[in-house]
Amino acid sequence: MRDEIDLLRVENTDDWLTEQRSEQIKGLVQDVLADADTRSSLTGNGLMAGWSDHFFLASADGRFLLRLGTLVQNRFIVNHRDAVEESSTTERDPWVWGFETTTARLNFSGHVFGEDVQYRVDLGYGRTDPYKFTNNDTQFGARLYEAWTRFRLTDEWSIKAGLMKIPFTREFLVYEGRQLAVERSTIDWRMGLGRTMGVEIDYVNDWMKGMFSFNSGSGAYFTRLSLDPVPPWSWSVDAAEISMQGRLEFLLHGEWQQFKQFTSPPGQEFGMMIGIAGGGIKAERTSVGGDQDKNDIWAATGDVSMMFGGASLFASFTFASQSNLTPAIDSVNWYGAVVQGSVYLDQKTELYARYEWGGPVEVEQPGDQFPTEPISILMAGINYYIDGQDLKLTIDGGIAFNPISPVMTINQTGWREEAEEHDAQFLIRTQLQLMF
Repeated sequence: MRDEIDLLRVENTDDWLTEQRSEQIKGLVQDVLADADTRSSLTGNGLMAGWSDHFFLASADGRFLLRLGTLVQNRFIVNHRDAVEESSTTERDPWVWGFETTTARLNFSGHVFGEDVQYRVDLGYGRTDPYKFTNNDTQFGARLYEAWTRFRLTDEWSIKAGLMKIPFTREFLVYEGRQLAVERSTIDWRMGLGRTMGVEIDYVNDWMKGMFSFNSGSGAYFTRLSLDPVPPWSWSVDAAEISMQGRLEFLLHGEWQQFKQFTSPPGQEFGMMIGIAGGGIKAERTSVGGDQDKNDIWAATGDVSMMFGGASLFASFTFASQSNLTPAIDSVNWYGAVVQGSVYLDQKTELYARYEWGGPVEVEQPGDQFPTEPISILMAGINYYIDGQDLKLTIDGGIAFNPISPVMTINQTGWREEAEEHDAQFLIRTQLQLMF
């Protein structure tokens, strides 16, 4: 009892609210109010505006929301190839280097009339034919990347319509600003199905996602849509008789939010996800008389992603069987494999490496119209996260062990077309990214 009485006397005489403590509390209150002002402000008509990961406008009742974002990627690329064709009057320099603004976009997203009606519009400046379907993949211009509306039917089911990504390869489904390397792999550029216009049904719960798309087709694999390489397309193009794809993802550990990117920052919990996808595109006949068989594509892919909190690992395999590419080419079997991983040196610095192999390996054709030697590319690089993914510097370099055929040449990746004579091709890329 004596000890308790002495303790109470000390507490009663100790003035905990000192002048210094009072000033600290006042400063804390001012900081909280200032932060709230920078995040949102309420105008006279009840409109909310401010910053929270994105700039936004919102109605006070929450029924309407507009987010404004951007993605800007500026690059410096150096390429060296020994196998350069020369004539008696021309000698070509094996070194090519230069700057480019690969993409500059504005995106608008949010919801209207309540949170069950969502939308996204992504437009900007970039290559008008990034897939090199028309042999002019160095042309830049205005592009519409995405324009869709999603209707949420229940907490698990939703339906989406418009211009969107085809639910096929995981590499392509990850946003351009959240890739691990400077650019997606050549395998994904050539064998992924890209974007389309159509309708998609989505299902998601705590451990599984399902996506099914019924659409206008894809320009991938040199189908008729290659004449008009990127959507949006007119309804009357009539290039695909039927086109359907589906993808399933299974979350074995972690949270879905982790897999919106390929990196796994230090301190993040362990995560693991596997994905499988498949589908087909049945094209219209390519000859006026109707005697040419249809250019049909059946494709499948599988992938695994692992997040270790300071390290990451991703691997995928894709196969596609294509019939009647041209009157002279009966069938083509495409194979592609990608393996990439990363490890953080500290909170801001990350090392990564990637190996990719594949292409049109099996072709039934007379002569050598369609090159069949697969690509074999090894790359390594470093990410410096100045402010997370929003402000990031990436530098990587690589070597192509096999020739890059015209079929597998994608200008946006930095690799150049080669003849059969091949010593080695080298590539160095630097990219500064701004995103919000």
